[in-house]
Amino acid sequence: MGLSLRKTVIAGDTLKDDYCVIHEGRCVGRIRLADERSWQGIVWTWNVNPPLPIPPWCNGSADSLEVAKGEFGAAWERFYSSLTQRTLNPGTAPRALPRGMRRGLK
Repeated sequence: MGLSLRKTVIAGDTLKDDYCVIHEGRCVGRIRLADERSWQGIVWTWNVNPPLPIPPWCNGSADSLEVAKGEFGAAWERFYSSLTQRTLNPGTAPRALPRGMRRGLK
């Protein structure tokens, strides 16, 4: 299964230019327009953020939503491929992880 975007909703309010990145029905990251960084111009920030320890290369910024989606996708593939069953479920017997995922965001 691939990645898709869903509008971010907080306390019933749909946020403008703010998206949850969904993988297998779960939010694994966020891409949003960081307009509070006006000194940098328009900047889209992205970060991989499942409930696991995250390496420092799992976040960044880009000049457009399309570039942010591509950079997030590359970071997610790198992160996802590094996961093991032990990482996902400490203390359980090793099992095969789900097969890979489609590249890119919808």
